[in-house]
Amino acid sequence: MTPIVWAIGHWAAEWTFGDPAEEDCDGRSLMWRLHQHANPAKLPRQRTVVHLTLTGAGAAQGWLDIQRGAVTVCTDDPGYDVDLAVQADTGQMQRWLVGLVPFRDLIANGHARMLGPSRLARAFPTWFDTTYFAEGLRRAGQRRREAVPA
Repeated sequence: MTPIVWAIGHWAAEWTFGDPAEEDCDGRSLMWRLHQHANPAKLPRQRTVVHLTLTGAGAAQGWLDIQRGAVTVCTDDPGYDVDLAVQADTGQMQRWLVGLVPFRDLIANGHARMLGPSRLARAFPTWFDTTYFAEGLRRAGQRRREAVPA
């Protein structure tokens, strides 16, 4: 069953997804997808709490409680000290998570800001696998560019 679901996801990425419109932005869903895309081998071993503030369309706030290679999403403050604060535009974070843009572009263009130790800020984007649908989205973008008359 799982290969069929992934195949449908890859097809949708190539043929139906694009840049997220405002109505596609949902910060709470995005936080859950971060949890799903977490790479256990790259997550910090010691408890690390990330406070996410997603702005713009679909704005939301939440916490990622990371420990022992797993991520728990909290919509209420779990009461632990925050190790890293991430403030970002919901749509731009969504674009990053699906592999359309590198995280460094979000920072460079003012779409994301991180407060906390530089070692955590540098590591944060590596904790998540953004490649699941990236190839299909790139093929779709290339097809759209080729279809536009010069």
